[in-house]
Amino acid sequence: MHRFRTHDLKTYLRAVDSHLDAPFRLIVIGGSAALLGYGVTRVTQDIDTWGNEHTKIKAALELARKETGLEIPIQHPGVQDGPYFLEDRLKRICFRGLCKLVIQVPEKHDLVLMKMIRGEQPDMEVADEIKTKRGLNSETLTKRYLEEMSHVVGDSRRLDLNFLALMDRLFGTEIREHAQRQLKSSHARPR
Repeated sequence: MHRFRTHDLKTYLRAVDSHLDAPFRLIVIGGSAALLGYGVTRVTQDIDTWGNEHTKIKAALELARKETGLEIPIQHPGVQDGPYFLEDRLKRICFRGLCKLVIQVPEKHDLVLMKMIRGEQPDMEVADEIKTKRGLNSETLTKRYLEEMSHVVGDSRRLDLNFLALMDRLFGTEIREHAQRQLKSSHARPR
């Protein structure tokens, strides 16, 4: 499977833009959002989207693939979860060459919480790099986790453990213990 860097994504998305007949909004999540929105240096295999609206611009996507030679899959993941008010905080990404394509990514705390759900090593590395490059606030992460993540599908105990591991990794034991006390006293999430 191919791996793509930020430059590849931008080249491809500029080509998509050039083949659009009208403005179009694309909400990018996952690793591609981290690369495009927060300067993460990792690579990605695809462009994941929030919703499947990208199917409406299928012709532009295909023309961009032919034009650039970049076979970047754009897909709607089968399972996607994030903070409840994520869409209210989307951040627009602008770079040279975009006229019609409006690209939005989750706000950095929302994106880190989305990456935390799966909790795999690459997801945690992305969270580390976002914190290093853009900064993260432990209280914001804790508040959003407690108030906006109760709808997330899956084992809530595993999710809590992923959250606490994230807090420990990003902020250390003292902050993790503080978050753990808040988690225990919270009635926002059914246990």
